[in-house]
Amino acid sequence: MPRIPQIPLRGIPPEILDTCTKFAGHDAFLDRIFKTLLTNRIVATEIARIKETIGELSLEPWVTYTIGLTVVGHYHDRKLWDSILPLAEQAGVKESVITSLKTGLGPRGLLPKDAIWVQFTKDMLSGSMKDTVWQAAVHLVGDSGVVGLAFTVCYFDMLVRMNQVFALNDE
Repeated sequence: MPRIPQIPLRGIPPEILDTCTKFAGHDAFLDRIFKTLLTNRIVATEIARIKETIGELSLEPWVTYTIGLTVVGHYHDRKLWDSILPLAEQAGVKESVITSLKTGLGPRGLLPKDAIWVQFTKDMLSGSMKDTVWQAAVHLVGDSGVVGLAFTVCYFDMLVRMNQVFALNDE
């Protein structure tokens, strides 16, 4: 059973409602995370802004959602995986990448341009970034892009951890 009740979007102050509704409503489970965060409206607003910032980065959407699936797959968070999967498919994440991540094989067997995002994410989650992975990522997206990659990994990692601490998977 979740540890914190979900707050309905009605009654949200107008100055943050637009930002909040951009985060909520895409998927029932992501919506549950956000409605839980609304218990603290400052946090909810800032998380929604972070989500907007991710969308403004120069990363292609399929890269963003490859990172997201890699993070939630790393933690074996099935509900979050099921929430992100349709967004990943819509963004153009290849079926081979999805299958590789779902089976735990990623990045093995993937094309180098797909594998680099998976390996970068895994290295970051393990706290041990290989120089070759770093150099490949910088080669593809530059220094600014690598900062965006790291920020994106942290965003999805934060969602998983909040999901765990609020016991949202326990329903």
